[in-house]
Amino acid sequence: MRIADLNRLLDRTVTLRLKDGEIAKVKVTFVDEEAGELSAAVVESSRPEHYCGPCALHTFVAADIVSAELSE
Repeated sequence: MRIADLNRLLDRTVTLRLKDGEIAKVKVTFVDEEAGELSAAVVESSRPEHYCGPCALHTFVAADIVSAELSE
């Protein structure tokens, strides 16, 4: 996805679908347009072994995000 499209997700809980097949429910905390990344607290993931614990803060590269949908 384009980083500009991700700005609208700041401070929201979203479901990210990534190029590697991972699906992660995250709370977006920061969008870095210059670096093309977003930081988010991971709430749930189809690959929990990627993270050190529930709500772990992680950086996602915008180019690796296939889609982002608002979560409830």
